[in-house]
Amino acid sequence: MKLDIDTPLDSYSLAAMARTEDILGFLVEDLNVVGSKDAFKNILYGVRLIVEGKNRRLSDFSEIINEDDDENIDQNDKSTDSFRINVFRENLIEDIIFIIKQNGFKQVNRVKDSTHILIKIPEPTQNQLNEFAGETKRIERSAISRIARIKSDAIQRIKAALKREYIEPHVAVPAKAHLENIQQSAVFEIRLIGLKKRKSLLGRFFSYSDEEEKKLGKKLEKSPHNDLFAN
Repeated sequence: MKLDIDTPLDSYSLAAMARTEDILGFLVEDLNVVGSKDAFKNILYGVRLIVEGKNRRLSDFSEIINEDDDENIDQNDKSTDSFRINVFRENLIEDIIFIIKQNGFKQVNRVKDSTHILIKIPEPTQNQLNEFAGETKRIERSAISRIARIKSDAIQRIKAALKREYIEPHVAVPAKAHLENIQQSAVFEIRLIGLKKRKSLLGRFFSYSDEEEKKLGKKLEKSPHNDLFAN
């Protein structure tokens, strides 16, 4: 993801901008997972069950199937609102179905003549939607913190170069200004992207928290970021 910075940049700012653009790309990837099919899959990694008197992880006895890579699954059987796991020990299938249901998945069924279990992703509750929105804000804050560290690191390198007389003050001053512009631009983009994700998650339940966010929403309507996270 590219930042729109018109001013010609020095080597310090160019390096910082490249790192910043990487973070924006990672931000979109991280937010894509929030509330997605993959997020519900991840719940299973924490599920535990008692097997032969020992507390074990579900992942010790099963694996999530990547339906896109499995040629044995008919195209018509693939779904965006469900996923499959393969159980390694057939005698545990019924127990595993019971445990999965206890963890919030109500429609869990064995696939006929196989060791596969088909798990339908439930519609998120209002509490889950709020948790997803909170996770989105946490990811936003983390990205903003990383952007700040990039700027801080670059400024420290500029100070060190000045001290060693590798660069002159007339180079350092605009370089610092460029870094400030990069940070401000990136933070603005992060807030736009985060707002779009929260609106996409909450749908009709979304409401602006304050006037500042409402103004940001108007800018989002004219931004290419408004096409992100389409349902």
